[in-house]
Amino acid sequence: MTQLAVWTAFELEGLGANLQHYNPLIDQQVTETWDLPKNWELNAQLVFGAKVAEAGDKSFMDIKERFKVFGA
Repeated sequence: MTQLAVWTAFELEGLGANLQHYNPLIDQQVTETWDLPKNWELNAQLVFGAKVAEAGDKSFMDIKERFKVFGA
């Protein structure tokens, strides 16, 4: 809910935002770069700034190809 509230606040100020989920690919590098406590866990990064363009249309793979149910 916090991400939604912050994202909404950015939008109200005319800013754009992009939520990225990297973990665990860059956890160690982030921890070392910013000297963070080892017990902190990276969940997501909300990148924000001035909008250079509106968001474009997003295409999705057909649900039958990307979602599989086994044993049902």
